[in-house]
Amino acid sequence: MKKISTLLLCIILFSFQTLWAQLNYTAASGVNTTQTYTDLGTNGTVIATSEVDDANSAPQDIGFNFVFNGTTYTQFILNTNGFIKLGAVAPASAGIYDVLLSSVSDVIAAMNLDLTGGTSPEYRVYTSGVAPNRTCTVQFKNVRDFFDAPATAPQFASMQFQIKLYETSNNIELAYGTFVAGSAPATAIGPVAGIKGSDAYSSINVSKSSTSAWSTSTFLKGPYTGNMHNIRNSVLPDAGRTYRFVSVALAANDAGVQRLYTLGKIPLNFGAPHVVQSIIRNDGGATLTNLQVTLNVTGANTFTNTQTVASLAPGASATVNFAGFSPANVGTNTVTVTVPADDDNSDNSLATTQAINTNTFSYADNSAAVRSVGFDTRAGIVSTKYYMNGNGSVTDVNVFLVNSASSVGNTVYAVVLNAAGAIVGRSADFVITAGDLNKYKNFSIVVAPSLSNTEFYVGLAQTANATATYNPVGAQNEALPTRSGAFYRGPIDGSTPPTEMTAQGRFMIEAIVTTAPLPVTLADFSGRINGNVALLQWTTSFESNSDKFEIERSSSTGAWTRIGTVAAAGNSTSTKSYNYADPGLNPGGWLYRLKIVDKDGQFVYSSIVTLNVTGSTITTLLQNYPNPVSDVTRIPYSIGKDATITIELYSIEGRKISVINKGLQQTGSYNTNVNARALGLANGKYIYRLVIQDKATGEITTLQKEMNVIR
Repeated sequence: MKKISTLLLCIILFSFQTLWAQLNYTAASGVNTTQTYTDLGTNGTVIATSEVDDANSAPQDIGFNFVFNGTTYTQFILNTNGFIKLGAVAPASAGIYDVLLSSVSDVIAAMNLDLTGGTSPEYRVYTSGVAPNRTCTVQFKNVRDFFDAPATAPQFASMQFQIKLYETSNNIELAYGTFVAGSAPATAIGPVAGIKGSDAYSSINVSKSSTSAWSTSTFLKGPYTGNMHNIRNSVLPDAGRTYRFVSVALAANDAGVQRLYTLGKIPLNFGAPHVVQSIIRNDGGATLTNLQVTLNVTGANTFTNTQTVASLAPGASATVNFAGFSPANVGTNTVTVTVPADDDNSDNSLATTQAINTNTFSYADNSAAVRSVGFDTRAGIVSTKYYMNGNGSVTDVNVFLVNSASSVGNTVYAVVLNAAGAIVGRSADFVITAGDLNKYKNFSIVVAPSLSNTEFYVGLAQTANATATYNPVGAQNEALPTRSGAFYRGPIDGSTPPTEMTAQGRFMIEAIVTTAPLPVTLADFSGRINGNVALLQWTTSFESNSDKFEIERSSSTGAWTRIGTVAAAGNSTSTKSYNYADPGLNPGGWLYRLKIVDKDGQFVYSSIVTLNVTGSTITTLLQNYPNPVSDVTRIPYSIGKDATITIELYSIEGRKISVINKGLQQTGSYNTNVNARALGLANGKYIYRLVIQDKATGEITTLQKEMNVIR
């Protein structure tokens, strides 16, 4: 396999509209069948190429008019990697192993893979029949998959397949003949089999698992989100297996969710508000007006927002940016974008999952690394860009090092770059070993830089190597158009700003952040509900150059809003107490946080206090948050009567570890912080117990729950 060496979201509502021709095929009209596979023999004309590995042919005649993607074609270009491009203009590159990730348009791929010639390879074209029912057959004969060290043999010693174009109907067939297994071990290979119009979204593709029979293959609209047309040499195609793409009339109304861009991991207090972006496309024949596009976040956090696309012409795409949302809970979210039901509901929704955590930014999701990114023998930095909300320090960088033997023995190190692209932090040098491959490697930044409300980059610096090419950074497929403002390459010394890379997928580089040193040491922040009034209290044990506390509130499904300001002490080494009342609350959950601002305008956020207005007199103990906990966690509870409150912490075996006596408290909802790190808690399960002694009767009630510690 040849190495691939080349390698925030904008916040306007609609950042572009692009008009494309319409693809006159659907997944629903695809047919998986068998028919007799007939080798062309000496019929037709041999298609000459300069070589049998990564080559384009000269323009070849179809023999009739063929309509595809709104254009009438009479010629095509054959590429030795298992596809043809309609028209007389060859792809800019001949080494294309995934046409969906490339910029090449109007292609038909039968086995788009890194292919080369086997024994007596041949490419041939033959137009048969009588007008208006002629057939143009393009044949790939005796080709095999390309192999390179450490592989010693191909998976397929010989493959035979054809692409057939039909006059008048404009139907397309991908027909497969005899495949001969090679001597390489049977492992999954993911070629593209399908048709592509103007971009990856305007495509119809065939999908199967590598261990499934070819008869089980299905058709899907748009780029692969799961299995590609996966194959292996232990499951060969049956005789004459054929995938047929039937040309159909366009639906009148067909809006589709083309792309969904979000982060795979978002750190609380550093990565919010987060803006989800989506690309919506009109695949129908009529102009769409006032199209409602809805974002729903469910799971650990909930949020919904709807935007309106005023007008979308046939074939046009619009980029929609939703209102920012601020997650409050650690856990897994499902992020879904939908458009209303229409004439084709197969593309009306896209969904992905994301992990809300305490300290990690990441674009990558749970899918596998599929390619390598780097500089071959040259030096440079591969990086991702994030936005730091508030004050934070970048302490570590995690990089997925791909499974490439040529990376072993080479020196790399992680870097942090500021918004201008200058290096502001780096790790120690590291020599890659075989044991580091195919997983994330943690790089600790020697002096963690502090950043405040700014963009920043984290990346892997690859040193030059004169003897071996290596591209150490893993990347995941992300069909074009790749999101903007995310993935970059630049010089190893940070002397010039990095250059954005828009066609190499999601770089698997994570930023680990922590709270920067504060102008204020916040000893406690808690609250309770009295009727429909939230009563917030906080204390500080130290203040230096502090200016004010801005109180921010959010509902469980809304954005943060500033509701008040309390002046800070400025400079103090003694305990200072503050409070704030928020009256007139409606029933439901309410979130509060403090924006702690110093006199220089820099700020950080406090932890979040969650209160619930119910009007209930029921005593409850809720699950601690975050859970699992690595540092500080909050224990929320409500008491339906004035009582003396004690919180006790036990090991899972029942050994008492700590007692927090909160004293006499009034009816209401409360949050209590527990510092797992300060208590020296090891990894494992613990029990926390709420002991309530009724002020009036002395009656004691005990509630308990379990927490997990992972450090």
